[in-house]
Amino acid sequence: MEFKTGIIPDELTFGDLFFMGLKRERMFFDRDKNQRTDILEARVYNLSSATQKEQIEVTLPEYIDLKEIEFNKQVKLKNPVIKARAQANGNFANVVWTVEAEDILELGASSKQNKEPVGAGADKK
Repeated sequence: MEFKTGIIPDELTFGDLFFMGLKRERMFFDRDKNQRTDILEARVYNLSSATQKEQIEVTLPEYIDLKEIEFNKQVKLKNPVIKARAQANGNFANVVWTVEAEDILELGASSKQNKEPVGAGADKK
């Protein structure tokens, strides 16, 4: 069986998710020069999962702004995908599961845009 594009979880996979904070920023690694660059590749966040009963790491792409969500606020993932990769360990290999998503959205958060009526606050002469 092959899951080339990953496993798409349903709402029962993680249960309630709570924001724990930014874990690290992952930078591109230049293999030709064998050194890390200052170009942002992704950000990895810690979330607490009620169903998994542990913290999970969620990777967001670099074009998503830094998430400044209050600690322990309930969140949801936008289009999460679970991927697996093998990590060599001597004569054996371990499976490392990763969760990638398009975004982390705060539940119950209202739009933070100013929605003033047309002409409100304008100086009338």
